[in-house]
Amino acid sequence: MTFETLKSRIRGTVITVFDPDHAEACDALIWNGRKPQRQARVIVRAADAADVQTAVRYASEHGLSVSARGGGHQFTGIAARADMVVDLGALDGLRIDVTERSAILGPAVSNARLAAALDRHGLAFPVGHCGDVTVSGYLLGGGVGWNSGAWGIACFSVQGVDVVMADGRLLTATATEHPDIFWAARGAGPGFFGIVTAFRVRLFEAPRALTSVVRVYPAGEAEAVAAWAEAAVGRAPANVEFTAKIAAGPEGAVIAAIANVFATEEAEARRICADLWRDAPEGAVEVAGPMPTPISALYEMTGQSTPKGARYGVDCLWSDGAFGEALARVLRSIDRAPSSRSFGLVALRSNAVPLPGDAAFSRDGRVFATLYGIWPEAAQDKENLAWLRSSVETCRGFATGSYVGESDLERSTAALPTLSAEAASRLSDLRLVHDPAGRFGARPGHSGQSAA
Repeated sequence: MTFETLKSRIRGTVITVFDPDHAEACDALIWNGRKPQRQARVIVRAADAADVQTAVRYASEHGLSVSARGGGHQFTGIAARADMVVDLGALDGLRIDVTERSAILGPAVSNARLAAALDRHGLAFPVGHCGDVTVSGYLLGGGVGWNSGAWGIACFSVQGVDVVMADGRLLTATATEHPDIFWAARGAGPGFFGIVTAFRVRLFEAPRALTSVVRVYPAGEAEAVAAWAEAAVGRAPANVEFTAKIAAGPEGAVIAAIANVFATEEAEARRICADLWRDAPEGAVEVAGPMPTPISALYEMTGQSTPKGARYGVDCLWSDGAFGEALARVLRSIDRAPSSRSFGLVALRSNAVPLPGDAAFSRDGRVFATLYGIWPEAAQDKENLAWLRSSVETCRGFATGSYVGESDLERSTAALPTLSAEAASRLSDLRLVHDPAGRFGARPGHSGQSAA
C-alpha cells in the first residue's frame, strides 16, 4: 500500500512507514520516556476537522485501525497503538463566551492554557492536575481535576461534542442530539467509537483566594495523620481538596499532607484552613502555608514531580474503604519501590458531589490512590513494572475500580474495571452500532480515542 492518495487529500502532514522520519515521529507521539513498540504505519497530523474526516474515510477504505492522539500523556501509550494515528495537535482552538459561561475547546488545548485563559475572565473549569495534558483524552476519560469535589468530574460539565464517526461523518452530539454518542463521550475513554474534534463546556466562577497548606510527617505518624484526615475532611466543605503524597526520604518514606482550598475570598480561606488544621497531629517535620496558590503555582509544583523524559509506569484505584488503609498500603509500596523517584498519592474525597449518573463515567470512590513508578533507564523497566503491578494486585480486594486516565492498560492480568458493569455493557452495544468494523481499535480490549 502507498499513501500518495492520502497525502494529496490532507491539508496537514502525512508521515508514513516509508518516510525517513517515521521512527522519530512515532516516538514523539508519546510523552512517556518509555515508548511502546512502533506500530503506526501512517501518522496524519490533521490541520482541521476535515482532515480528520478524510483520514478516517481512508482508513475505512483500506481496512486500517485508527487511534487519535491529543497530547500522548496516557502512560501506556495507547495513542500510538493503531495502524493509523490521527494527531490532533493543530486542533487547539479556544473560544470563551464570558456571558454564557461556556467555552469551545479544541482537543489539543492544554489544561494549563485553558486555566490561564479562563482566569483572565474570572472563570474556571475543573482542569486536570497536570498542566501539559490536553483536554481530549482528559475529558473522554472523565477528568478527575482540580476542585472536582465541588465542581464535579470534568466530563459532567461537557455540554456537547463534535465527533468524527467511523464512516467519516462529522456529528454534533448533545444531551438531546445523538444522546447515545454524547453519553459515551463522557467517560468511555479509549473505548469511545469516534474522534472528538471539539468540546463545548460549562464554566464556573474562579476561586479568587485559592490557598494551600502542606505539612510533612514521617511515616511513623501515618495512623495519626489518617485519623485526623478522616475527621477534618469529613467536616470540611466540598471545595477542600485533600491529598497525601508519599515519597522516599533520606530516612524512609514521608507523608506530605496537602490541602488546597478553592475559596472565593481570603476570609473564607482563612476560616476553612483554621478549622481544617486545628487538631492536626504534632510531629510535622516541615510546614508550609497557608499560602496563596493560583492554578499556575499548583502546576509548577505538580510538574516538578513528573519530569519529562523519565520512564513511567502508573496505575490507580478507587475505593470506598478507609483512608488509613489506603495510606498504609501505599506506604508499604513506596518502601519497597525499586526507584527512589517513585511516589504515591492518596486523595480523600469525603464530601465530593455524587456522580449524576447520565454518562459512561461510572466508577469513583471516597478514596483515590495512584502509584507513579518513575525511573531513568530501559534496563530498569521490568523491575519497576513488576513492582507497580504487584502493588496494585494486592489492593484488588480493597478497590472498587480504576480511573482510565491513569490506569495501567498494559498489564497481563485483568485490569481493575474503569466502568460499571451496566455502563460497560451499554458501551459495547453502542460500539457495535457506531463502529461495527472495530475501526477505532487502538489495542486489544481497549479501543477508541486516546485517554491522553
